[in-house]
Amino acid sequence: MAQAIGVVDEPVAPGASDNLDINTHAVSLIKFIDQTNTPITVGIQGEWGSGKTSLINSIHHAFDSNDTVKQIWINSWEYSLLSTPEEALLKIVNRIIDELLESDTDVGRKEAIKEGAGKIFRGALRVGAQVALGSEAAKVANELLESSSQSISALRQQLTDLVKDIGNRPSNPYKKVVIYVDDLDRIEPRNAVAILELLKNIFSVPRCVFILAIDYQVVVKGLEHKFGKQTPENEWEFRAFFDKIIQLPFMMPMGQYNIGKYVNSLLLDIGFVEGEGLDDEAVREIILRTIGGNPRSIKRLVNSVSLIQIFSEVKAADTGSGDEQEKDTDGEEEGISSEEEKFLLFSLLCLQIAYPPIYSLLVEEPDFPKWDDNFAFKQTNRSEERIGDNDRLSPEDMKKIFDEEFEISKLSEDFNEDWEQALYRICYGRPRLKPRAADISKFLSHIKDELIGEEKQDEIGTLVADVMSKTSVTSVTSTDQGQAQTSTKSKWATEEQVNHLATFKSEVLSSMKKSGSKIYGIRNPGKSFSWYMRFKCPPNVFSDPNFKPGWAINFFLDLRFVVTVEEIDDRIKIHEFFKSNFQNLKSEFSNYGDLSFKDSNPKILEYSLLRKNYSEIKSMEKKNVTDLVENDEHRKDAIQWSTDAGIKFENVIIKLFQELINTHGSISR
Repeated sequence: MAQAIGVVDEPVAPGASDNLDINTHAVSLIKFIDQTNTPITVGIQGEWGSGKTSLINSIHHAFDSNDTVKQIWINSWEYSLLSTPEEALLKIVNRIIDELLESDTDVGRKEAIKEGAGKIFRGALRVGAQVALGSEAAKVANELLESSSQSISALRQQLTDLVKDIGNRPSNPYKKVVIYVDDLDRIEPRNAVAILELLKNIFSVPRCVFILAIDYQVVVKGLEHKFGKQTPENEWEFRAFFDKIIQLPFMMPMGQYNIGKYVNSLLLDIGFVEGEGLDDEAVREIILRTIGGNPRSIKRLVNSVSLIQIFSEVKAADTGSGDEQEKDTDGEEEGISSEEEKFLLFSLLCLQIAYPPIYSLLVEEPDFPKWDDNFAFKQTNRSEERIGDNDRLSPEDMKKIFDEEFEISKLSEDFNEDWEQALYRICYGRPRLKPRAADISKFLSHIKDELIGEEKQDEIGTLVADVMSKTSVTSVTSTDQGQAQTSTKSKWATEEQVNHLATFKSEVLSSMKKSGSKIYGIRNPGKSFSWYMRFKCPPNVFSDPNFKPGWAINFFLDLRFVVTVEEIDDRIKIHEFFKSNFQNLKSEFSNYGDLSFKDSNPKILEYSLLRKNYSEIKSMEKKNVTDLVENDEHRKDAIQWSTDAGIKFENVIIKLFQELINTHGSISR
């Protein structure tokens, strides 16, 4: 089967599967329509793009083979094209009447109905001709409903007799007429309401079922001229009007859509994934935290994925290289797997579509766990503390309100870390982002903890920036800052930056190797821009060959030693061992920096040696890492510290854990 390019935004064809798994809802609705008493109007409600047309397609298809049901399909949007609203209104009514008259063999009655309807419509059109074009469909409807009430009553009776006769005639088996009116929410709201009211009054005819695809919010907007803006006090008036028109409201069950299955079916169609695709539950989590389950929004997302996939393929062909991560000489693959990268790309596209301002923040600082109060201040200048009714509240009052809400938010898991609190401040002053701040926090936490994982926390900035270099081609945010010309080696750093940094990394690792490093001296720096490198523990370092802890270096900044608890023999109290030796190690490394012990994840234990002037260097690195590389003083200091501290760090740690092995004979499982 050929790979599809993009997804067409069209309703699901009659009889086709939609992969949303709402067949039970559709079958139940079809059974109701088939067996219901009449007249009745069914309102299929849902926001724009939620799948209303796809659902009524499936209903129409179900009755196609039923000879006792006559079906009439009205696309109200088509009738509104190149027509004034009042003309469109009358065309729709005329079309329904014409469809019914097609089945009438009584020529005299057919002509009487046409003549009666014609008189009503001609009078209404004269009213429309006297007012501004394009804005007075409601007045035409009033003319029909009020001035000609007797004529409409007579017309309705004629239509009742017609439908009844059609049903009773032996030569014509129709027992029920089902009339579908689609795309009402694409018409100007006030005109859509006028059509609803007119259809209700003219076609309240036995044996007729009206199925209207409508967004309730369109009805609300269309009634504002009558009831004013919707408020808690007058909401019942809007609902009463809707309930008068609709006898059976059916809400599109977006909350029950099988989002994972639907998204994966589209991604499989375009060849982005293979087999079973991405994890269904993870996809659902990302989608619901960002763009929501609207099928039209999902199709737009998949089209972006399709374009980026083509972009990557063309770029790879032009450069003569694949899109896989570079591998170093020891065979360890840096970064994340191909499948993880695809999921990260998919997730960042969701963010780009749902929250463009947050996506722009990631462009500015991809390493989002390092967002802090200073970062938030740079974005908002503390404007979030001045949000409120300036005519009624003083600046002090507004700040007090913010402080109270901020303190409450910090008690939740969504905003109990520095980067999450920076996010809260940034979202607070944006009306669209503020109510979704918790969702955005959960989304980013999912990326951080579930997708990238604990072991790669220091690579978040590099991984996110790498993937965002691809997603930028579908961004609709401002391009004032321009797009840097990236290196084919790093995909997001410039060629010049890569060359400078690669040279520096080679110097650091070469110096460590010459000084006798058993760990940090065994790897080449690789070609990637990654500022963080992990190292496998060689099998001859410890007498227990199965004990293979992790080592890492964050150039300029720190050294790390990591043990995965699940790999340690249950007899060994590894947590206690780490803690009991911490203070002695901290004292031993005091000349080199600050040793820290991290056990926030109970399955992973870590010693980190942070350079003495860590904060100062980190601040410089965030501004421009190449400044650190090109500054001879900083460069020499970094090489010297990495060599001296690195050799000391690995020797002391190796000795300590070898003693533990000697005590127990073996410490690995």
